[in-house]
Amino acid sequence: MKKAILNIFAMTGMTLTVLSLVALCYHASFLCLDTVFQALGLNAVIYAGISLLNSIEFRYYLAEIALKLLYSISLVLISGIIFGWYSSLSTPVLCFMVLVMLVLCGYLDMLSIKNEVREINDLIGENY
Repeated sequence: MKKAILNIFAMTGMTLTVLSLVALCYHASFLCLDTVFQALGLNAVIYAGISLLNSIEFRYYLAEIALKLLYSISLVLISGIIFGWYSSLSTPVLCFMVLVMLVLCGYLDMLSIKNEVREINDLIGENY
């Protein structure tokens, strides 16, 4: 549970950073406080869904990635309607942001797995 909460907050931090960079491209001067909590809630729902998808064994890796991408983009687009994000961002920009976020999160997951493998190998090496 602790790891899940940490991952959700890290994802939210990355989301707000990407959102701030996009806002700078549009010459925005502020970020609404509501957006922080909307991003946090959305990231919690996305994380829960992706965790559920990770528990399912897929036959094809690309199908799994495509399903995660489709799930995430769908939630962001629906949230855009609910929270009124389309008044300040277009659909392609939101989709691009989701893609950037999934690439960043995938990279961080890869680094985490690499560290875990290194720790396991070190423990195995100590036993011999």
